[in-house]
Amino acid sequence: MTPPFGRLNDPNGIFIEYDSLHIFYQHDPAFPEGQKRTGWGHASVSTREAQVPLHHPDALYPDADYDAHGCYSGGAVKDGDDIWLFYTGNLKVDGRRIPSQNRVHASVPNHPMGGTYRKDAANPLIPDAPEGFTGHFRDPHIVRDGERWRMVLGAQTTEESGAIAVYHSDDLKSWEFTGVLEFDVTNAQPGLSPDLVPRGYMWECPNLISMLDHSDGRTYDVLVYCPQGLAQQDEHYVSSDQCGYIVGRLEGSTFHVTRGFTELDYGFEFYAPQLLSTGDDAITIGWMGLPAQDDNPTVDAEGWVHALTLPRRTTLHNGVLHQVPLFPLPDKPQTQGFGAVATATCEHDETLSLVDAATPRLSTWHAEGKLLIRRHLPTGDETRSVVCAPGEITAIADGCAVEVFSQGLALSVQIFEEWQNWTTETT
Repeated sequence: MTPPFGRLNDPNGIFIEYDSLHIFYQHDPAFPEGQKRTGWGHASVSTREAQVPLHHPDALYPDADYDAHGCYSGGAVKDGDDIWLFYTGNLKVDGRRIPSQNRVHASVPNHPMGGTYRKDAANPLIPDAPEGFTGHFRDPHIVRDGERWRMVLGAQTTEESGAIAVYHSDDLKSWEFTGVLEFDVTNAQPGLSPDLVPRGYMWECPNLISMLDHSDGRTYDVLVYCPQGLAQQDEHYVSSDQCGYIVGRLEGSTFHVTRGFTELDYGFEFYAPQLLSTGDDAITIGWMGLPAQDDNPTVDAEGWVHALTLPRRTTLHNGVLHQVPLFPLPDKPQTQGFGAVATATCEHDETLSLVDAATPRLSTWHAEGKLLIRRHLPTGDETRSVVCAPGEITAIADGCAVEVFSQGLALSVQIFEEWQNWTTETT
């Protein structure tokens, strides 16, 4: 999914209403020429089959005194027949950032015009960050936690370290700050990344949900978050901003880690995902882009920038998240509304290449216990790799967006050179 115009970034609240998956996202409709006014875009897609998303009018604009400089990221929650969107209001006064947490009531979202969105008269529900935090305090994600509701927020402490702040509520309106997540790594097994719990200077876009591990039949808590400021270590933390997850069990404010940090996507552009719990499993959508990387050819050519990934069915196995496309996809190149969709699958001893105008643009293959992906650019090749057992590789190309899947791992990449006419080759 790409925006009709302007700048897209983080996916925000996602929810299912009847047979529609509703997807909200950060949207600056004035980009790149006008004054920044980030709100929430809105689109929907059938839950039954892959199709071109239906775009609706934007759901949120920065039009209140507490969000004058942006309606930033957040989540959605359903409470009986009520649907609520929660977001961070951004306000800057005399050089100080004042973050507030707010809610919006959503009505009839399946209407062709996208429904009605009314900001709560009680906003801001949380008017500022508590003592001990900077103004970087945002991205509410809310789930049921026993008899109460739990909100997690990405935060930066006054010591400039990343953290997760936790609030609880009985009614989704009055919120009590209940502490900061602490991490017990006494019995933690390592993930695929070098750190059990990487810190960084800021943590963004947390998601904290419960998932069934299909290997042992037990339920675990999964924390997905985006630690900023990590230094590259070999093949890890290669992008400018990172995203990954840890698995364990939450008791009070202590997260007992059973499996340490693993990056969620090993491609070139992926950040700020949103997870929707489906009971035992989840649906994941990520931003196929990175902060401060807006200089893409689509800006001048068509007036928009960035994309969201395909919705991914996400399951937990032996403490590892497995991601596959949510919808069955065509096995032959075809046109679906806005561009050509090409899919191809190769065996573990083959190399799969995406070719445009007889020029290889991307290659992916297994070698020496790793899955590799290489983007061929006029300025030189770029390669990413991740530990992975041999197996089938599936690549899906749609316009400038490419996603590669193998053994439950996912790799996202954008390619812009001659990007309309993909074909596939295996060798």
